[in-house]
Amino acid sequence: MAEAILIDVASGLISRLVSLAADEVIRAWNVHEDLEELCGKLEFINDLLLDASAKKLTMTTVQRFFNKLEDVAHVANVFMNELEYEVTRQKVENHQRKRDFFVPSKNTMLHRFKMAHKIKSILDSFKEILKWGNDLGLQPVAYLNTTVQPSGSNNTSPFQDKALIVGRDKDISYLVQMVCKNHQENLRLIAVIGMGGQGKTTLARMVFNSDIVVNMFPNKIWVTVSHDFDLMNILNQMVESLTSKPSMFRNAQGVINVLQKKLKGKKFLLVLDNVWNEKPENWDELMNSLLGFGGAKGSSILITTRNQKVIDAMRCPISYRLDNLSEQDSWELFKKSAFSQGGVVETKAFAALGRHMVERCGGLPLAINSLASVLRTKKSEQEWLQIQDSETWKSERILPALRFSYNNLPSTSLKRCFAYCSIVPKTSKIYKDDIVQIWMALGFLLPPKGSALLMEDIGNEYLNILLWNSLLQEGDRDKLGDITYYKMHDLVHDLALDVSKHNSATMNDSGVLSHNSKATYVRLDEGYSGTKPANMRRNFEGVQMLYVGARILGNVLPYLKHLTALVVNNDEVTYLLPSSLHKMKYLKHLDISCFHGKLPNHITEFYNLQTLRVGNLEELPKKFCNLINLRHLVITDKNGDPPSCMFTGIEKLTCLQTLPHFVVSRDQNCLLGKLGGLNNLRGKLSLYGLSDVMNREEASAARLCRKSYIHRLLLEWRSIKDDQEDRKYNDEDVMEGLKPHVNLKKLKIVNFEGKKFASWIIMMRNLVEITVIDSERCEEFPPLGHLPKLRKIKISSMENVKVIGSDIWGGVGSSGTEFSESGAPETVTTMYPSLTELILQDLPKLEEWLEPVVSSGSEDQRALLVFPKIEILVILNCPNLRRIPRNCFTFLKELVISDLDSSNMILESVSRTVSSLRYLRLVRISDGKEESSSPPPPNLDSISNKLLTNNSLSLRSLDIHQCEALTCLTLGVALQQLEVCYCPQLATISVAKDSVGLKYLRIASCPSLSEWVFVQSMSSTLVQLVLGPFLAELEEFPWPFSSAAAAVIPFPNLIELNLYGWRNVKSILPSGKIGDRLSSTFPALTELIIQDFKGVKALPESLAKLPCLRDLRIFSCGNLRSLPTFDESSSLQYLEISGCPVLQERCRKEGGSEWFKIQHIPHIEW
Repeated sequence: MAEAILIDVASGLISRLVSLAADEVIRAWNVHEDLEELCGKLEFINDLLLDASAKKLTMTTVQRFFNKLEDVAHVANVFMNELEYEVTRQKVENHQRKRDFFVPSKNTMLHRFKMAHKIKSILDSFKEILKWGNDLGLQPVAYLNTTVQPSGSNNTSPFQDKALIVGRDKDISYLVQMVCKNHQENLRLIAVIGMGGQGKTTLARMVFNSDIVVNMFPNKIWVTVSHDFDLMNILNQMVESLTSKPSMFRNAQGVINVLQKKLKGKKFLLVLDNVWNEKPENWDELMNSLLGFGGAKGSSILITTRNQKVIDAMRCPISYRLDNLSEQDSWELFKKSAFSQGGVVETKAFAALGRHMVERCGGLPLAINSLASVLRTKKSEQEWLQIQDSETWKSERILPALRFSYNNLPSTSLKRCFAYCSIVPKTSKIYKDDIVQIWMALGFLLPPKGSALLMEDIGNEYLNILLWNSLLQEGDRDKLGDITYYKMHDLVHDLALDVSKHNSATMNDSGVLSHNSKATYVRLDEGYSGTKPANMRRNFEGVQMLYVGARILGNVLPYLKHLTALVVNNDEVTYLLPSSLHKMKYLKHLDISCFHGKLPNHITEFYNLQTLRVGNLEELPKKFCNLINLRHLVITDKNGDPPSCMFTGIEKLTCLQTLPHFVVSRDQNCLLGKLGGLNNLRGKLSLYGLSDVMNREEASAARLCRKSYIHRLLLEWRSIKDDQEDRKYNDEDVMEGLKPHVNLKKLKIVNFEGKKFASWIIMMRNLVEITVIDSERCEEFPPLGHLPKLRKIKISSMENVKVIGSDIWGGVGSSGTEFSESGAPETVTTMYPSLTELILQDLPKLEEWLEPVVSSGSEDQRALLVFPKIEILVILNCPNLRRIPRNCFTFLKELVISDLDSSNMILESVSRTVSSLRYLRLVRISDGKEESSSPPPPNLDSISNKLLTNNSLSLRSLDIHQCEALTCLTLGVALQQLEVCYCPQLATISVAKDSVGLKYLRIASCPSLSEWVFVQSMSSTLVQLVLGPFLAELEEFPWPFSSAAAAVIPFPNLIELNLYGWRNVKSILPSGKIGDRLSSTFPALTELIIQDFKGVKALPESLAKLPCLRDLRIFSCGNLRSLPTFDESSSLQYLEISGCPVLQERCRKEGGSEWFKIQHIPHIEW
């Protein structure tokens, strides 16, 4: 391995030397011949190393030869960084040459002499090494370029198919049954135990995503625990899993409050993956927190672990030991990978060899997949025999199949990239862009001589290859289908640690490197607090890449002489950077995402910088454009406000690929033409202030049409300081000039004030998502039905659009052959073939989305299929919209409609055809107006009845607001959440037979609802109940059991109760109905919210007797004077009072007459 890495290092140095030798500054210094000679020596050494690699020499003298060469190569690499820095500095500051001649640090002649001296010293060292190599008998071998070429695979993996899971059906079935089995425990624990590589995590994922589990648990949470059993980390991961947003709470109470709001009264499944903690006290602390969330009974925790002691510490009653795959299942798994499309063709010889090697994998899926990923690329029996007979099978520390995957990697550079991943902690996410940019800074991605490949493209291809070889696992994808992060299995991470043991290290809290002092990639643990200066100097002498916390950054920077990449831990925000950072002038990668503030000016002297990541950026240093090697500028903390940072002089940064935004400003000389020369821009580009663009020619100067790697584009026409009243509208011309490349996938247009959109929009055949917001003057929306990949359309606040057109651009949509009812074949043209989500919002004049017309002249409308895959349809505040293209709505899952009447053809069509809804929301739907035509239009009751009947088996959640004509509802068997508000004529709600039962119910302002039988029938399943407000004329709160005929019924599983009142109500409880029976009525109630009871002066004493009440919140009860007495035996832990001035005064700790009633409550907030 040593010679292979040295070959890659030498190749990288050669590539850099060739580039530098041709540079005009180097030639002006007249040292290019010295560099060319040095390059020649390195090429010769490279050939010797190839000979050493082929001969597999292991003698001690050869190892010393390698060590000496490594030391000299390090010196040469450091010198290259210095030389590249000085060359760039001269280019940037050449206008200062005369002034700087007498400044030694900037004197060109002095630099020339210094550089020549260093080159001679390095050259002499390489000459000695050449002589040593010859003495060892090494001979030059022709160099073979092994650089991996990007394949254009677009991040797809031949092994990403979940169907490749074999032999686990019984395991999955059993665990699903255990997780979903009805029980009355607060939290059921189920553990899966097995050795590493058996597929415990994969199995847990299959259970987690099974349809039965998805339907059973509305809240599913996945947490990867690993070795560090940290309570705050686990709780933060829970929040992230529930909200899909980063969570970095530092105190437990804050994160617990968030989780309580999310989980209280709701059934949830928590998966704790890869648990290693054996300490019962740690588990008890976590368990107490989980129980404190107040989740519904029936919630479960699924744990995966390798260790029986973990299960014992958790006192887990149900454990399931995972067995290895059987011999037959192992073979089936191998065949699906090795002999799949693109792999080797299965023959008797290959099968015999394969079976023999699969037996050696011991039934471990990870090992089998790794072996298959290697062998599928080997096309000859001889290659399979070589692997079968390899000494690698004798390895005890690392799975042999994983070692084969590593050895099979096609280039040494790729092996170095893999080895670098060892510095990332186990189970951590490996973010795609971050890792590629660091590899690039460390010189792992240098393209071969004469190649036009970008280093980023090489890095992305490396990630693909690691994924294909089972050395990385796919983590998550964004909405456009691109992988955002990867994960690495623990056993693969052990392999990475093994192959990087001489280069990578983690420094622990004792201040000692965990491997050796020659490590070049170092991570400082959080517990590290510094050590003796002598140790610091030794430990950090050769460090090129450092992960460090902001707290100790200033302590270690003085000892870092050759740092190339620096990542400052972003767990804590900092507003100050250490002054010693200015000495790190050779940095190529700087991640200070934790930093919020103004960048120091010395950043502009980091001339080698390729990537800069900052937390936020309000203003750039004046000479920021000096960073001419900058490729990626990333702002990680975006608060949603329009950006204010102006990129003056951006045109000088011609290497730039990632630009967070660009604000057009004539005053600041920030014009679109400044982007014209930035040909490498990629990813997302956001353009603001386009109202400052004068005309089409100025817009065209940005040359977006030549920027083929921009996939996301935001066009915003209103700048921050723009006064819209008097400006001339030239938006149409400007948009025409902003034509992007056809590779664009996502387009968002905001505040466009033209009357029609640019002609190029209909040509974007790779478009996946389009959003148009606040285009008030626009009168049309372009027809996009022919776009084959379009999945989402959102149109909002286009006040003047009356009709959305139907012409099919180019004459065709997506065509295919189907069979008619008579059995005859017919050609079907599909419009919007991939669209899954359509949102129409605030379009007051929109009347119709016209039926599509095939411009080829076909008159057979039956041959048209529109929106065949739509799953989400949202129509909000489009009161005049009468129809959209016909559709069977086969896959519709979510429907939200507001401000229409029941005679609307859209409602009528949906109510007839849709049968798979899971979520339905109707807002301000009125009865249709009766006209002279016959038959009369359907009323709201009939429309809603059709919708609920046809979707009875699928509908989980129903929201109905302000539907004044609605008189009755019949709830389907699958409904779990119901919200009905401000429906004055609603008189009855009935429940279908065999209903699963409501878990959440909100009723407000439904004065005609006199029968509450449906609530009584659901009393045993309700977990959360929200009542009120109701009509102001009512003097008694209309409880579900307050009618004369109704008996008081218990709600045994109700966890949360919210009551909204009004002025006329004098008591929150009906007189004579509950009294002392409140505790038996609500035996499980943990949270009670009382709000807007302005006529109530005292709360009943029976509230203090609720056995499980933990949280009581009282808001806006202005006349409330008295509380019940919560003594020491009360379960109440938290009391919040707001907007109750009388009560607040009476509850003062010093002298308040009510204080004694609440003095024992642990947490009180006002």
